Amino acid sequence: MSAVTSPPPPTVPAHTRRPRLAPSAEVHSPADGQGDWVLQHGARYVRITEHVADLVQELDGERDHETLAARLGGAWSTERVGSAISRLDSLRLLDDGETPAPAVAPRFQIVPPMTLQLTLLRPGRTMQALRPVFARLFSRGVVAAGMLCVLLGAGALIAQRDAVAVTLNSPLSAVSFTGVLVALLLGVSLHELGHAAVLIRYGGRPSRIGVMLFYLMPAFFCDVSDAWRLPDRRQRVHTALAGPAVQTSLAAASALAAWPLADGTAKTCLLFFAVTSYGTALLNLTPFIKLDGYIALMSHVDVPYLRDRAMSDARRALARFLFGGTYQRELPTRWTVVYGFACLAFPVYFLSTALQTWLDTLQRVGWVGLLLAASGLSYIVWMLVRGALRLSAEVKTAGVRRVRARAVCATLAAAGCAALFVPVQQTVAAAYVTDASGTRLVLPQGSSAELIHAGQRVTLKTNGLVLQDDVATARVGSSPAARTEVPVSTYFPVDLGSAVGMDSTAFSLDLDRTPTPATGTAEVELGDVPLWKSLHRTYVLPFLPF
Repeated sequence: MSAVTSPPPPTVPAHTRRPRLAPSAEVHSPADGQGDWVLQHGARYVRITEHVADLVQELDGERDHETLAARLGGAWSTERVGSAISRLDSLRLLDDGETPAPAVAPRFQIVPPMTLQLTLLRPGRTMQALRPVFARLFSRGVVAAGMLCVLLGAGALIAQRDAVAVTLNSPLSAVSFTGVLVALLLGVSLHELGHAAVLIRYGGRPSRIGVMLFYLMPAFFCDVSDAWRLPDRRQRVHTALAGPAVQTSLAAASALAAWPLADGTAKTCLLFFAVTSYGTALLNLTPFIKLDGYIALMSHVDVPYLRDRAMSDARRALARFLFGGTYQRELPTRWTVVYGFACLAFPVYFLSTALQTWLDTLQRVGWVGLLLAASGLSYIVWMLVRGALRLSAEVKTAGVRRVRARAVCATLAAAGCAALFVPVQQTVAAAYVTDASGTRLVLPQGSSAELIHAGQRVTLKTNGLVLQDDVATARVGSSPAARTEVPVSTYFPVDLGSAVGMDSTAFSLDLDRTPTPATGTAEVELGDVPLWKSLHRTYVLPFLPF
């Protein structure tokens, strides 16, 4: 006869027997007496009920579960106290003697995946004292007037569409470019202050305001994490949308101010600022990356970490489709799976589209531009590799059979290799200049000039910061290539004059008429080549030292 022994009871961590709240953790009562209580630990905000808030405030490290249950009374029992303590411990909200208190956010910090932040201001009582002013500034009447102004501004841009097209298709002067850049930075600053003002208007407190590099683009930021303490989800939505509302109002004012002006520098700057501000605000409303639109959506559906959890469900759905296995859902709703796929795809789409838009310009301005292009490409590759590793991790924990996993991976690898031999149209970015000797095709020395041959078709385009419309078509002439020097403005859509030159290789062009404008960008068609060769020529060859 054998003895049957029961498994030993699970070990209870010592620090949970007489629990103490984690260092620097703070309990916030509902703003204006409504909504949920919030337990804050550093930058983390966890919603709790009033009963749990009562428990948390009793965690002094001296009382055990039985004493806590007796002190709280009511529905609290020793078992319920133990369950709540376990949950708080899993969220790392208890003092375990090892986890240090969260440090005050440093002035400079790196926020993954690709954001560098520099804190300039930690709003204090001064901004809190402006709450009555912000309440009037963002009253319903003022907001309605602002929305009407935004619509009128959009109508003004449509009425000036010819001037807008010229502005976006033409290079800016150095003065205009500097003025627009400063105006955009000021506009983004007011955008962030709009978030802070609305948060304060509802009783919250922004923690940090500063500048950042967001995906290599300069921007301002305002940390409004405290909005999670607001009792009404509509208030959190308003806080998130305040920035785009301010920015589109500025864009509308600029468009309306440009309408009566004659063509000139002032009109160009106002129109460019209006278009780019509208565009930036629309990008901010995109809910698939962590911008204002996402914060608004997350606040509206009232689901914390919506994007991360939806992407987890999307990866698991893809893993189930490809490999099978058993997976646990993070969110119960079906739409969040589709939303998660969009969140996975959009950053890659956005970065690749932006890089493709600017790649020609970056390749035309020499090694600095090539370095920036290489950084963008490396980041896209890193995102794809990271996604593949996370998908692999999901598969490993789902009980997938190794035979099926290997077969699917082999099939995907074979499909990827086959795709490398799909024929694609290969082009080379260049520019054109017109002078006394005629119109010539020019490329910076050390670029892809050796790929240019007589008879190749060339499309001449404008050299605008935003748009590059077709101007004319031509063929590469039979004359041999020659060395020359052209202004750097030939390759970059900012007119810096002829003071700064760039060594280039020039080719003659055969065309029917002199193009207007006299200088601009060009695209040389090299014909159909396998995808691998196109990728090599575009993303590898320009970076080789020989």
